Amino acid sequence: MPHREKNEMLSRLVYRLLPVQVAIVAVGSINSIVDGVVAGRFIDASSVGVIGLYYSMVRILEAAGSVLLGGVSVLSGKYLGSGRIDKTRGVCSLGVMWALIIGAALTLFSLAAPYVMAGMLGASEELREPLVLYIRGYAVGIIPQLVAQQLAATLQLERKEKLGQLGIVIMIIVNVVMDLFLIVVLDMGIGGLALATSIANWAYFLVVVTHFFSKKAQLVPSAKLVSWRETGMMLKTGMPNALLVACLAVRSVIVNRILLGVAGEDGLSALSSFNMISGLILAVALGVGGLMRMLASVFIGEENREGLTGLVRLLLTRVMLIMVGIAALVFLLAPAIASIFFPDRTSAVFEMTSQLIRIFSFGVPLTLICIVFANYYQASGKHVFVNLVSLVDGVLGVVGFALLLSPSMGVLGVWWSFPLSLVVTALFSLSYPVVYNKRIPRTVDEWLMLPPEFGAGDRLVLRLHRMEDVTRTAAEVQAFCADHGFDAKTAAHAGLCLEEMAGNIVEHGFEKDRKSHQVEIQVVPKEQEVVLRIKDDCIPFNPQELYEMAVSPEDPLSNVGIRLVYGIAEEVNYQNLLGLNVLTVGLADKEVFPCRTAETVVK
Repeated sequence: MPHREKNEMLSRLVYRLLPVQVAIVAVGSINSIVDGVVAGRFIDASSVGVIGLYYSMVRILEAAGSVLLGGVSVLSGKYLGSGRIDKTRGVCSLGVMWALIIGAALTLFSLAAPYVMAGMLGASEELREPLVLYIRGYAVGIIPQLVAQQLAATLQLERKEKLGQLGIVIMIIVNVVMDLFLIVVLDMGIGGLALATSIANWAYFLVVVTHFFSKKAQLVPSAKLVSWRETGMMLKTGMPNALLVACLAVRSVIVNRILLGVAGEDGLSALSSFNMISGLILAVALGVGGLMRMLASVFIGEENREGLTGLVRLLLTRVMLIMVGIAALVFLLAPAIASIFFPDRTSAVFEMTSQLIRIFSFGVPLTLICIVFANYYQASGKHVFVNLVSLVDGVLGVVGFALLLSPSMGVLGVWWSFPLSLVVTALFSLSYPVVYNKRIPRTVDEWLMLPPEFGAGDRLVLRLHRMEDVTRTAAEVQAFCADHGFDAKTAAHAGLCLEEMAGNIVEHGFEKDRKSHQVEIQVVPKEQEVVLRIKDDCIPFNPQELYEMAVSPEDPLSNVGIRLVYGIAEEVNYQNLLGLNVLTVGLADKEVFPCRTAETVVK
């Protein structure tokens, strides 16, 4: 039966969006790796330490971008789930505007007071001048970096992942070419290294922005559309992301000072090289974070219990296996990874880097647990607790263990502080559901602390993927509406609308490619209306366009089914975002609200 089939659409959606999220996360790490390799091989080992000092500033940029991405993702996801495309446009525009404002402020500060910034980042006398050069070179690429992050996230909503992927490829190529040209050819040193990164940021921005000049773009940023009133909620919602990154910046400064005391500049360079590669090691987990935040917000907006629990179950089973495999691979390849930055395998800095990478690999699977629950807490509005998680993960865990272990274990004590902190963070993250339920949860619903009324009771979920299912499903919808107190005409109209629209999807959408497809139907009875939400993963198709077409004299019955639905329904809303067609049809109870009849439209 259709309603017993598994949610194939969710699996396909996750596997389609996750690689894009991973690529977005990995691109920054790849650029850092390129910079580190070029610095270590063509400048000197101390230049890697300069990049490490600036890493705290990179964290601040990440904090700014994260608060915007986090807030915009959650708010736009909830608006998408409830079918409010106008609010989605306003929130996306708001994110871009704040990215411009913050980027301009940080650029001006970097160019006007680079020595002040160098002092704040903890540069010694020997490293102050090189760091100032790096600050100036990096400054000119801050604005495109922040704005492109917002645009890239919007591309996913409009299913333009390939353009984002093209931008990433071009960004990496430009960074490599400019690194070699500015450093090897022009001998610009550490300043050229930062300038190359800025040029690459501009290249990425210019690629992703092209989509928003297209007539097909739905979420074009506009100053007129900005929902300034949403700023407070955006900041509140995205603050855990900013707090975490800010905590990581503080942690970086403290741990750098501890390392200088127990291992000198070699320890600093080892940690710097690890920071460059860690984003790539954790790209899958961090990509899951963005995906979880976005999809969980949509499911919460829809009150889709099955989608929410299915998402968490999928991430913590199949994706967890991927994380375990990554951890094993990182452990085995640690020496090879370290040699990318420090080719002299007899050096102390190579040995320290290899040790750190291997020790950190033990905590890699735990990052997935921390990230899944932290982003779920953020999407579900549990702001206080997720802020506490950020404090534990960002500062308290690593700094506490480093201070405790480094006096007796030296640099190894600092290295072990990273996986030990992940153990504490994972346990702390899972403590909330335990306290909430007053026992260890037994089901995914209990782990997510979903209230009984969330998506339960008055809701019917059906799935079909063949024409033979359409008539049977329409009868189930009609029976469901009748059982829930709607008059016979409204129940019949609900079944008719479902049969017309779902049948149209199966007939015209399923045959457009060789992929398997599925139609998901949700029937939500409300106090005075019944809402049909029909979702499919076929090619974009807006029935509004066919409804608005003039009736052909040669074929007066053309598009009669679609015009019939528009005549019966009080409201029909279509959107294609996240690569899914979502059609929402609202039908008023005829006994309460006598509405239009089909005859007023289909003549």
